[in-house]
Amino acid sequence: MKKLVALLMAAALGVSLALCGCGSKDEASSDEEKISGGWTVPDSVEVTDEVKTVLNKATKEMTGADYEPVAYLGSQVVAGTNYRILCKVSPVVPNAESTYAIVTVYENLEGKAEITEVLNSEVKAYEWLEDADGSWTPTESPALTEEATKSLQKSVEKMTGAYYEPVALLGTQVVAGTNYSLLCQVTPVAENAETHYSIVVVYNGADGTTSVVETHDFSSDAE
Repeated sequence: MKKLVALLMAAALGVSLALCGCGSKDEASSDEEKISGGWTVPDSVEVTDEVKTVLNKATKEMTGADYEPVAYLGSQVVAGTNYRILCKVSPVVPNAESTYAIVTVYENLEGKAEITEVLNSEVKAYEWLEDADGSWTPTESPALTEEATKSLQKSVEKMTGAYYEPVALLGTQVVAGTNYSLLCQVTPVAENAETHYSIVVVYNGADGTTSVVETHDFSSDAE
């Protein structure tokens, strides 16, 4: 009887933890983490060969713009698979500027792929320059660094309007200190508020002071 009671209590505790979302990421799946909407976030935002292949299939016949994957944000299993990718989008017109966009690609069970949604930003994609003094420099990897993450955390710790979760590091700019450009998931502190992506620029001064300089949301052409 005591053994049965112990088992029932253990089962109840497990359900309670599942409902409240307690526990660290390490206690969840070791490879990926589930988020709302059935999306699965990979441990690494590095763009995989699989993601490159799917994006290439979806864009190979498109002539209006070139899509370069920057960071892999997640996948969603439906009747096939949705892939969410941060891309550098370069319109195929003279003197056009490249910008960042979040692209959703759907690949069906037969392997056919198409772009189903594009969320655009007005942020100019960072380019490698020979003379980069004072200019934004893209990171070699979208993986977050400890310095950038701590700068964001310190900058938003007294902000009460939303929670900011860093996802990828896009670029840096050396000024009188360092600016970091991060892709973040932003969750407003409001009932039924939806999480969305924003590009957040954080300043980390030489004296250790930090601040959010600017934020840029993404929007669809339909909005």
